[in-house]
Amino acid sequence: MSHTTVAWFDSLTASVFALGAAARETRLARQAAEVATWHIDPARLRAAIGDVNICGEYRISPQDVALNQIRGLCRAYQSVTTDLYENLALAYAYGTAGALLAVVKGYRPRYVELRRDQTEHYDLPDEPLPDFRGDLGTWSGQRRLALLRSQVGARRMARFTGRSEGGLAGLADCAYAYGEQAEMALHHQLLTARPAHGAPEVEQ
Repeated sequence: MSHTTVAWFDSLTASVFALGAAARETRLARQAAEVATWHIDPARLRAAIGDVNICGEYRISPQDVALNQIRGLCRAYQSVTTDLYENLALAYAYGTAGALLAVVKGYRPRYVELRRDQTEHYDLPDEPLPDFRGDLGTWSGQRRLALLRSQVGARRMARFTGRSEGGLAGLADCAYAYGEQAEMALHHQLLTARPAHGAPEVEQ
């Protein structure tokens, strides 16, 4: 294997892994937000009886006030991390699928190719994930890859039409699972596949 081949292989797999690692970090952040919200659930807290008089005009329960403020912060944190996780998980799915598609076609991309919007979110394609059925030889994981592709498509459609499938993180979890499966497919393709005769062996 030439030095050039090693270089593109290493940078591409590192690029895919880094994208997956980013998705995992946002998933952990979302889970932490859920745990934080659970810890201040009124059903599990022991109320502290006692009020504070504010300038002789009205009374408040300091515990209730503090908990309401914390709940607001937790809800905001949970909303932001859920949004980030979904965006990163979909970027992992689409980015890895794009890299895999390029390799299947005989190209040698050095990095995952994605776009970012002005909000610093990944700008994701509207079209479905690529269909790799028939392109991955005898790899045993292609049936699961196809199933996850179908599930991501169904959940994205549910999001666009206002229906809910699988709760807040259903789409994100499904997209992340697809990304993992596509990453395994990419490793398989890089290790076992050979470019078809006449295919464009071009670094991108």
